Amino acid sequence: MAIHMKEWGMLQAPSPGVRIPVPAGIGWDNAAHGLGSGISSLLAGSAALAAECEEVNSTGELAAFSGKLQKIGEETRAELAEREVKDWDYSWKQAWSPRLAEAVAELSPEAREAGQLLAEAYSRSASVQALRDREVAQLQRACSGWNQQLEAAVQAGDAAAADAWLQRGAGIFVPQEELDSQRSLVRSRACAAGWKAALAAAPMQALADYAEAAPEGLPQGEEAALLKSEVERSRKLARAGFAAQLAACVGAEKEPDAAEMQRAGVLTPAQLVSSEAEKKPLSGGEWCVWLRRVDEAASGEEALPGLQLDIATAAIPLAERRVLPERLALAGQVDEADRCTLSRGLWQLYEAGQLGCPGDAAALERLGELQRRGLPVLAREGTDAAARWLEQVRAGGARWVCFGENEK
Repeated sequence: MAIHMKEWGMLQAPSPGVRIPVPAGIGWDNAAHGLGSGISSLLAGSAALAAECEEVNSTGELAAFSGKLQKIGEETRAELAEREVKDWDYSWKQAWSPRLAEAVAELSPEAREAGQLLAEAYSRSASVQALRDREVAQLQRACSGWNQQLEAAVQAGDAAAADAWLQRGAGIFVPQEELDSQRSLVRSRACAAGWKAALAAAPMQALADYAEAAPEGLPQGEEAALLKSEVERSRKLARAGFAAQLAACVGAEKEPDAAEMQRAGVLTPAQLVSSEAEKKPLSGGEWCVWLRRVDEAASGEEALPGLQLDIATAAIPLAERRVLPERLALAGQVDEADRCTLSRGLWQLYEAGQLGCPGDAAALERLGELQRRGLPVLAREGTDAAARWLEQVRAGGARWVCFGENEK
């Protein structure tokens, strides 16, 4: 068939075949490779994330489990504290294991192995600490019991028993190098406690024994000073009680027992001498001095016993001596300043010669009479009445002219 070139040139050219450029093919390959790598990284990341989540969860479980282990340890310690334990490790495992098994069972399977390892380490540490604390507590109880026995012996004044207990504790509760000093201290304390007990039970006898005690029978150092203070306090109380007892005895016209006064341990040397002296009646001047001493006596518990003992031991016949305790009781009802003012006023009259020549028997007799009258007036009628009475005595007193031996 003939083809006309003209017609051919007028027809549309046929479509070209499919062509894939080389660079474009290479790009698709890279894209596919990148997509595959991304998926692979995503999968790897998910696995790591899952592992991290599992680790976090396990760590949280183990933290809570650690708290449970502490509680189990405390419960095990408390249980064994109430037992008489011979084999500590066996007893600890016996009390620990059931509690631990229950706690481990609550862990997730992934955390159980780590939990078991943690429990074993904690068990060893807790067991050692509990055993140490138990031994320390036992030692403290033993020390406390030993101290109580030692102190009981000391407070009982039993120096021998106290020394025996101290020897038992040597090298255990008392360092060996401190034993000698502790023995001296314990003996001194026991000695002081014995004296204090004696002073409380029989003060008179204890005071008498203390006055005659040898140095080795008395405490040393600080205990000696403390005991001396206790003795002085007991002596004051004993003097007051004994003085009141003797005053009542004299007031009832009963002579105090000489042997009892000797044993009392509260009399001064002068009082002891006076109590043994021959009893003689008082002269007029001596009576006046005694009455003045009573009338001007200081008030208070310190001065009264001393005066009462002086009266009780005075070398005066009992019939005369009994007047003085009665007057002392009357003086105690009157203010000290008022008593002293009245007494001194009467003595001023005597010394001024208004009652007669000082030293004369008549003047002393007049002074004694006024003394016996004045105090009752003060006690019965009061200060103003006593002042008026003294003025009357002063206004009515006679003037006396005294002559010496060489005066004519």
